[in-house]
Amino acid sequence: MVNTFQFSRNVCQRFALQHPQLAGDDLTLVEAAARQWFRLAARRPRAQLSMPSVLVDDLWRELVRDTRCYATFCDAAFGHFLPHQPESAMGAATATANRTTGLRHTLDLGRQDERCGARGTPLLFRVDAQLGLDGAGYVADCGGHGECYEASGTVCLQHLTGLGKQTKPGLSHPGAGPPDPYQWPNQGIGPS
Repeated sequence: MVNTFQFSRNVCQRFALQHPQLAGDDLTLVEAAARQWFRLAARRPRAQLSMPSVLVDDLWRELVRDTRCYATFCDAAFGHFLPHQPESAMGAATATANRTTGLRHTLDLGRQDERCGARGTPLLFRVDAQLGLDGAGYVADCGGHGECYEASGTVCLQHLTGLGKQTKPGLSHPGAGPPDPYQWPNQGIGPS
């Protein structure tokens, strides 16, 4: 149901007005990432997930605003209403703890959804950077191996999942700039 549900024209138009820099294929890519998010939520209803994409969250918010359409979608896709609770509505400490754990779960499920392997970067994690949205992005590997090199505005997925030691605040990559976020191991957008 998630893959075939038609989002209302109003939802798509409001989202496009909110992001005028996106058009055509860009909007289709965001919709594909949103469908990935909803597939994860449908397959693992009790999993603690965290939203890694600003664009997908904005589209979800627009979908929720169309209450009749969203209620129909939720009933068909999940069998119940799926609440949209932005992390800003949580306390700071709760949001930080939930985000780290939730991002790990979301990443694992996204990798399963795309079958992109233990080091792949699912569409849900790369769509914002791929479409040039400023803000936090995700890199498959910061290049730090045993230590995570902090790059402003990025989260290293290798270290988030515990494959390397955790980030040490203030540790910067010696002699190199931030990793290239477009060097993704997997460029596919997953199953439809």
